Amino acid sequence: MKNPMQLWQQAADTFEAHLGSIEDGQWDAETTCDGWTVRDLVDHTLMWQARSVSLLGSEVEADAGWEAIRAAAVEALSDPSCLDGSADTGPGQSMEKHQIFGFALGDLLIHSWDLARSLEADETLPAEVVEAVQVGLDRVPEEMLRAPNMFGPAIEVPAGAGAQDKLLAFAGRQA
Repeated sequence: MKNPMQLWQQAADTFEAHLGSIEDGQWDAETTCDGWTVRDLVDHTLMWQARSVSLLGSEVEADAGWEAIRAAAVEALSDPSCLDGSADTGPGQSMEKHQIFGFALGDLLIHSWDLARSLEADETLPAEVVEAVQVGLDRVPEEMLRAPNMFGPAIEVPAGAGAQDKLLAFAGRQA
């Protein structure tokens, strides 16, 4: 399996390809995320990537734009020790940095699929990243994953479904 930097870069490449393909008339289109437009989906993804990267030690403003966020992520992840220890995530709350990375990677990957589906683009996700995200999500307590503003209920998949379809169904997406 690839290292965290390589996994994040693969997910980032997928997101960036879809981000760069958005045409002017598509920003207000509905997405697979209930009540969100393409603009809402992109803004959410950028905000969470910026917040996560900042928690990993490379400051970047949420409104800095994708290029700045990506550069900050590369800077942070170029030092594997950025995933050591924990970070303050709010008043009286902290989270292990490797978990922050895992959530950021999953968010970027799954929202890349949401964006692709909304744009009627190629929905294929990098297989190694799909595998890594699923392994990480399997370690998170179910009640945390299904909390408000996280994943919806899991969807059953047919026998023989591929890893990407299983991950998406786990995240409440209908592939």
